[in-house]
Amino acid sequence: MPRTIVIGGGISGLATAYFLARDDPGMEVLLLEAAPRLGGTLGSERVEGFVLERGAHGFLDNVPQTLELVRELDLSPRLLPAAPAARRRFIYKGGRLLPLPRSLGGFLRSPLLSMRGRLRVLSEPLRARGADGEDSVGSFGRRRLGEEATRILLDPLVTGIFAGDVERLSLPAAFPRLAEMEARHGSLFKAMLSVRRARQRGGPRAERPDGGQVSAAPGADGPGGPKPPEEEPPPEPPFRATLHSFPEGLEELVGALSSRLGKSVRRVFAVAQVVRDGRGYAAVGASGAREAADAVVLAVPAHRASALLSTTAHELSVSLEAIPYSPIAVVCLGFAREDVEHPLDGFGFLVPRDQGLRILGAIWASSAFPPHAPPGMVSIRSLVGGARDHDSIDLSDEAILALSLDELRPVLGLRGPPRLWRVYRYAKGIPQYNVGHSRRVEAVERRLWSLPGLFLGGNSCYGVGLNDCVRDARRKARAVLEHLRR
Repeated sequence: MPRTIVIGGGISGLATAYFLARDDPGMEVLLLEAAPRLGGTLGSERVEGFVLERGAHGFLDNVPQTLELVRELDLSPRLLPAAPAARRRFIYKGGRLLPLPRSLGGFLRSPLLSMRGRLRVLSEPLRARGADGEDSVGSFGRRRLGEEATRILLDPLVTGIFAGDVERLSLPAAFPRLAEMEARHGSLFKAMLSVRRARQRGGPRAERPDGGQVSAAPGADGPGGPKPPEEEPPPEPPFRATLHSFPEGLEELVGALSSRLGKSVRRVFAVAQVVRDGRGYAAVGASGAREAADAVVLAVPAHRASALLSTTAHELSVSLEAIPYSPIAVVCLGFAREDVEHPLDGFGFLVPRDQGLRILGAIWASSAFPPHAPPGMVSIRSLVGGARDHDSIDLSDEAILALSLDELRPVLGLRGPPRLWRVYRYAKGIPQYNVGHSRRVEAVERRLWSLPGLFLGGNSCYGVGLNDCVRDARRKARAVLEHLRR
């Protein structure tokens, strides 16, 4: 009986182990997790009637793999779509929350940008393509949309997804669709118009602005052969998608995967290193316990995978260590409704870096998912840290709480202390797809090719979101099965 070990019990590891067990019932799958709980940064905690998310707040329904997984796990009846008000998003500018426009007319009337800034955006179709080379998101934004739109709109977008630095983040690695839109159509506006026409016609996949590429790093999918063609229709743009969760939060997804895997999961097994073992590999625990397998999937952050491979695959270990991470702290707050002056009529707000706040933004969690707060209460999440504020992760929980409250009070009209609070901190929270990321991923893939039976999962290379992790987990499971059949 072939055996595969998956190291790491976050969403990537859980989904990979599930797909392996589903697609080959004759395989023995063993998932090893160092912590007593599964889910990693994903999952929820119910406290005094509040549902508090440790990391991601939900997932969008614009790609099919996560929804398919939800259906297979019999969780579809439990799906909780975000309230319609959650489509409203805000940007903090000049001490006020200004709604992010969702139409051309709204953009033309919006005070987010000056008249000059709006005209500069509207001139985007007249701008020349960039020169050959890898753009940062910031340089791309200034070339196509202008300095003001980059500072006020693109900067907080990068913050909301990567907690990253707009001047360091690689456009083709972090936002491949934007890079492809410019390359194929010469203009973002022309590309969006082409896609709209194709959708109206029910047209060919070739009209997709990203040319069919959906992963953050184009190319092979590591060992197991080239990345297979996508089977799903083109995804809807994120602004048209609906955010989803569950009544008990994303912990329901973690729990359902754990239940399906059953005895295949071993918790509190801290792997110290991965070593060669005959034609396969062995995971060696801190206590010296040893588990051998024909294939191993490292579904852990890049720096953790680097440590596990430091003696077995030194060059691969060095390549993985080169992928940087930004710190992030999630501050969950519970208030009585009457203690919050703001109507909280939306999803939340993001803060451009030049606006003088240290928090990255806030999510009005109970406005998106009302069941996540008790009656008469509201739930708010603020985000602290990011690529430009590494020092914040060294603050105490109380200091992070005080920072969040000091900056949220004048914006939301908070009165008194919160009824409840929690801080979830991650010193290496989100991988940064900075300029050079694609080259780093290619180096990782080349070195993995020389180590048949060893696979890298997680969000270090091919997308940082929950949907990205589930999609990559399905691909990794296919690659493992192809390897074992050979």
